[in-house]
Amino acid sequence: MKPTKPDKKGESQVMNGKVDTIFWTEIDRTKEYNSTIENLDLEKKDSYNVSLLMPFEIERTDQSEVTNNATKLGKMANYYAGVKMALKKLEEEGINLNVNVLDSESGKFDVKIQQCKNADVIIGPRSKEQLKVTANFGRINNIPVISPWKSGSKISENNPFFVQLKTGLKDHFKKIIEHAKSEFSDDQIILLGRNTKREDLTYMRYMQGVAAALNQDNNVKPLQEFYVNEDSLKLGEFAFDSIFIQDQTTVFVLPNWSFLADEDFVYNTVRKMSGEKGLENVVVYGMPILLDSDKIKYDLHRGLNMRICRSSFVDRHSIDVKEFKQAYFDQYAGLPSDEAYEGYDMMVFIGRSMFNYGKKFQYFLDTYEQSLLQTKFDIQKVFKDDQSDDFKNIQYFQNEHLYILTFEDNKFVARQ
Repeated sequence: MKPTKPDKKGESQVMNGKVDTIFWTEIDRTKEYNSTIENLDLEKKDSYNVSLLMPFEIERTDQSEVTNNATKLGKMANYYAGVKMALKKLEEEGINLNVNVLDSESGKFDVKIQQCKNADVIIGPRSKEQLKVTANFGRINNIPVISPWKSGSKISENNPFFVQLKTGLKDHFKKIIEHAKSEFSDDQIILLGRNTKREDLTYMRYMQGVAAALNQDNNVKPLQEFYVNEDSLKLGEFAFDSIFIQDQTTVFVLPNWSFLADEDFVYNTVRKMSGEKGLENVVVYGMPILLDSDKIKYDLHRGLNMRICRSSFVDRHSIDVKEFKQAYFDQYAGLPSDEAYEGYDMMVFIGRSMFNYGKKFQYFLDTYEQSLLQTKFDIQKVFKDDQSDDFKNIQYFQNEHLYILTFEDNKFVARQ
């Protein structure tokens, strides 16, 4: 991929033309919304100013890496190329966006954020500390801030101008337990973890709580737990001795997700499990690392009937994906990476939302779901009190869409 290199000082793009009505695939739930949202002034404009804070880090990076999809700059260049493809699509739909691109990780960030004062929406940055500053800036200046790369409950509070497009960690756990319980009985499901890691114990406790809530009874630990001895994964003859259920499917839930902290453990766990299970039928639920790790190959995906919880998935057989792939190749003489699809979907989603709902579009994002190339956006309000539905208590907005990917006919398929 050879996208145009971004200017160090940023660049502006102006999209021209307009139409009255645009149609695309979405599920409209506007009529179900409460009276408060109906009374909002939409503040629609003929064009909107977008500040895009991209983490290029050009000042400290070899710019030859722009064509290497494995590097940070290469990934972000692909993302930006997808954004530019989306801007072209939006222009065709008559949506006018003036986009100012800034390198959030070169130069002084305080200077960059002040350049966003006239923006109608700010997208990025990726750094969590910079994101906290940006979210607060958006709240003070009544500018929606979109976080396409990071999510977390502690980034910003009491902030109805902050939108997280990445689904949270607990949402992944909840989706996994709901899906597993919908297909298997509790006595078939085993939570895996390390009793030497506090995070693993926290994950197990949360998932047990989800299962207990679904059961609506007094059993606070409805699922089995198994603590893996890491030494046995490398040195021992057996790590899962006698845990497999005979004549039934044994369902394992592996919640570890971090490449830095968990990749070796996750790989060694599934490798050892595959070797020990024999002829017993096994299903393994897990996080995106099961698909994204280069160590875990298709033989493990297939042998362990893996089901992976993921917020995005590119179906290479989709007609829309094939058309995008061809258009991308025509533009850049290369094939799009996952980051290119993500950048495209994000920009199309935000552009269409602003066109429909104006400067306060974030309040309307939970009135419809929109399907794009690699994900769906199901944005919901997050409240300080889960029982509340009062605009005063909005903490932020969060995408809650997740797929369960199942391995079928030697390929992954996205299930709801």
